[in-house]
Amino acid sequence: MNLTPKTTSLALAVALGAAAPVAHGKAAARTSKTASAASAPQSAPTDPLREIELATPRVGLAAVLPELAETLGDVDLGPAPQPGTSRVLSAVEVREALTSQGISGEFELPTAVRLVRKMDTLTTERLGELTREAVLAAGLKAGLRLKTVKAPPRIRVAAGFTRVSAKVARPPRRTGEWTTTVVLSFEAEEQLLARVAVPVVFDVSAEAALPDASKGQMLTVVVMAGLVEIRAKGVAGDNANVGDVLPITLRPSGRVVRARLVAKDRAVTEGASS
Repeated sequence: MNLTPKTTSLALAVALGAAAPVAHGKAAARTSKTASAASAPQSAPTDPLREIELATPRVGLAAVLPELAETLGDVDLGPAPQPGTSRVLSAVEVREALTSQGISGEFELPTAVRLVRKMDTLTTERLGELTREAVLAAGLKAGLRLKTVKAPPRIRVAAGFTRVSAKVARPPRRTGEWTTTVVLSFEAEEQLLARVAVPVVFDVSAEAALPDASKGQMLTVVVMAGLVEIRAKGVAGDNANVGDVLPITLRPSGRVVRARLVAKDRAVTEGASS
């Protein structure tokens, strides 16, 4: 079919007129989406909880709300989080603690706070000092000398420790250098905060290499017979150090009992008090 110029213009006009609503519809959709996004309520950023570091096993009101504690006193708010952890303390918990102490009233309290256990970093030098002090305080066997402390570069422990104790293994029954590990316990108010293993080197003399009690040695044995405590003489059936359980032959009966060595010359039968 041949198209005249007039027919061609009419066809173009029809085509353009049909396409216009489609294009207009897409633009409207884009405009609608933009308007919806602009009108949608924006979520407010969440405010982080105020963080409070603690260096004590318990939480006091003075640590959380010092201004209020000046009036009410340092009310106990419960246990502090364990080392390396945190916990959230809510206003409800604070009010309950105040009520338990007979304190009531309208107080302005934060909705919640985050409690974190404060940590201290111990240098090699400081850890070495603490190790030496704790080992000496533990009481070394005669003839055993602490020679070297190989403390790690640095460690982190909960702040506020008031006592450091050491557990030392029994020395070998041979002379010379002895490399072992001392376990330090960091404590505060009867709460164990951390245990740290520290490599050390001891010098073991001939005296330290000897057992506390030798086989064949005469010992005083505390024997329990019902509610009666009987002391008798006996002969050690083996070499032993204080704390070891060994067989002992009672004299003159010849009866063999097992008893724990509590001193170089005294043992107590199991279940008896020293």
